[in-house]
Amino acid sequence: MKPINLKRPSIIFAVFFVISLFFSCKGIDEDIITYFDTYIDGYINDYHTGEPVEGVIFDAKYFDDSNGGWFGTNPYYATNIAVSDANGYYKIKVPKRGDLGSENRVVDFKAIRILPKSTDNYDFEFGELNFNTDSLKIENKRIDIRPVTYGYLQVILPKTSNQNWGFWNYPESCFETPYYKPKFIISESYNDSLNYLIFNVPVGTGTFRIGNDSWKPRDFTIDYPRDTVIINIEE
Repeated sequence: MKPINLKRPSIIFAVFFVISLFFSCKGIDEDIITYFDTYIDGYINDYHTGEPVEGVIFDAKYFDDSNGGWFGTNPYYATNIAVSDANGYYKIKVPKRGDLGSENRVVDFKAIRILPKSTDNYDFEFGELNFNTDSLKIENKRIDIRPVTYGYLQVILPKTSNQNWGFWNYPESCFETPYYKPKFIISESYNDSLNYLIFNVPVGTGTFRIGNDSWKPRDFTIDYPRDTVIINIEE
């Protein structure tokens, strides 16, 4: 009868134990975040058309009692915590505790600042929302976002005029209704004596400056998305 080798099963067991231990242990620099059962969610739909806005990515800053707490200059920065889907829906988990291997510390989070990223058509640059987790850990929070879309502004002016430009008098952008940020598109020759410039501008009323009298306010209103308003500058 062939003798039973008791060493081989022991070796196999030891190998499997080491492998499972390797995969179960977090890396030395790994951050583990735990969350409350509650969340912040809502829908992102164009303010004028009602169309869902897909692909808005959210970052966030998590604050704890260290480094100044809510006013601290070094919060934990969490990236890509949520993204709006084809229906414009987004959902953000509320952070509870952080085992921050990258910083060699363990913290309880006290507040969250939500930072949506801009997309091709909507600018969330100035949009952020602050919450204390004491309220969020009790109940969910619904925040629907209605970004203002854009139309076109065409400006025609003499080639001899000052071509520098600027916008102002738009309402301050906020989290729930962020404005489309005015953007320069193109400048071309209109004819032998005139140039034209085209901009994306938020739907609504704004003020524009250009020309030799560059501080003269030139008001305009875009009533509907993708409409074009023309300003003729005569100097």
